Amino acid sequence: MLKMSSLASRTIWGFEVMFLKSTIRKCSSFVRPNELPNLPGTMSAWQLYGYKGLESLKLVSTVEVPPITQPNEVLVKVKAASINSLDVMMSEGYGQQLFENYSYLKPSRISQITKTHLPLTLGRDFAGVVQAVGGAVKNLQLGDEVMGIIPPPQAGSHAEYLVTSASNMKQKPGNLTMEEAASLPYAGLTAWSALSITAELCIGSKGKKVLVMGAAGGVGSIAIQLLKNWGAIIVASGSSEVIPFLIELGSDFVIDYTSPEAESELYQFGGFDVILDCTGRTHNFNYSFLKPWSNAKYVTLSPPTLRNFDEHGMIGGMMKNGLDLLAANSSAIIEGKTLRWAYFVPSSSALTELVDLARNKKLQTAVDSVFPYEQLPEAYAKMKAGHKRGKIIVTM
Repeated sequence: MLKMSSLASRTIWGFEVMFLKSTIRKCSSFVRPNELPNLPGTMSAWQLYGYKGLESLKLVSTVEVPPITQPNEVLVKVKAASINSLDVMMSEGYGQQLFENYSYLKPSRISQITKTHLPLTLGRDFAGVVQAVGGAVKNLQLGDEVMGIIPPPQAGSHAEYLVTSASNMKQKPGNLTMEEAASLPYAGLTAWSALSITAELCIGSKGKKVLVMGAAGGVGSIAIQLLKNWGAIIVASGSSEVIPFLIELGSDFVIDYTSPEAESELYQFGGFDVILDCTGRTHNFNYSFLKPWSNAKYVTLSPPTLRNFDEHGMIGGMMKNGLDLLAANSSAIIEGKTLRWAYFVPSSSALTELVDLARNKKLQTAVDSVFPYEQLPEAYAKMKAGHKRGKIIVTM
């Protein structure tokens, strides 16, 4: 009996030791213990306290530095961040319904943010320096210069520090400055998803005729270069002052949309396989420039999805989105054409492709202007005014 008791005791003790070791491994996997730097407890961040646009943005110096709570996360000290149209729109309430209800869809770090929602830090892409990594992160270490994205509605990059998954960032190529690196991820992934997923050009782009409207902006300028690398025939439209810029990016043909002959010049191309509309237009799409009966696609980057959620709630918004898409396609589909809605997609493999193209100088970044961190509201105002070439950047 004593032997049995001793064996049972050792067995139980063995299980306890195994459990303790497992628990220690799980706890220590969040942050590598010898790599946690002496960080301040608080940081400054531009936070949104309402939905009245620029007047709702406040620079707060007592925001808690975000902790690493998952083993795949990375803490980054932000050196540069870009301003996207989504940031300006969110400051005015765009997407409020979906983002505030997101906690019911995905319980996580995001749900903790969206239960209170405000104050909210905006900013979707960044360049900076790694300060700490979770235990499961193998490809990044302290001091690495990185560039990446933060999917909405997570707390964003208009702050001194941020935390996001390692899959959302890549090492910054040495031939890019911090400002150039910050201009690429969000606009690049939006352009990539619109062309590769929505327009289905991933199947084969060589020889396809593609019209890029509003081509001088952040998304349009990257779309032109992706299409050039994929072998498409690119027609870009913009105002007269951006024509040299669009040619430099690789456009085969450029149309001045302010010219009275612009429409007749577009018809001379005999129909496009894809139209990518980056103008912000939400209606009055012209399908007549598309090839009939060739599965041609009109891709817009301004779908009514989030606006419908804001105006009609979650259930009503889903129904309205379905009806809107059917209505918009009713005239196009009778000629074998379709209108499609494009969205930003946080793809790690696509981000790798974009960074590799930039590293090999096959994709150039386009920076319109740079503002100091303290002047972020002025950067938002310029973004809202439109008519820019490339991205607007804020430096820390």
